[in-house]
Amino acid sequence: MTFSPYSKQLQIRSKRKKTNRNFLPTVKQAIFERDGYKCVKCGKGIIESVPHHITFKSQGGTGEKRNGVTVCRACHDWAHGLKTGPYHEPEHLGRKWFENWRERRLDRDGNYK
Repeated sequence: MTFSPYSKQLQIRSKRKKTNRNFLPTVKQAIFERDGYKCVKCGKGIIESVPHHITFKSQGGTGEKRNGVTVCRACHDWAHGLKTGPYHEPEHLGRKWFENWRERRLDRDGNYK
């Protein structure tokens, strides 16, 4: 027999509701449609199969429409600070550019203002 200092009821009540941080298929589709199936930074039509999380999942970003954006591979790498931007912007500015884009362009529901 094992000893557990917490009752089963206490353990069940203490579990937090999980937030879905991945984009559901319907949300992905809505993001791509909103952005016209083109990268919002450079306008390329060859895009990543999954939208970019503007607020990274590792930092609490959710799978909501307002947190997603359509990007090409090069702009996605720039957003993560892996390479210079499409117009030779420094690596460290990518993330901030997408955060500013969201604030300027999207309403609370993730639609264009």
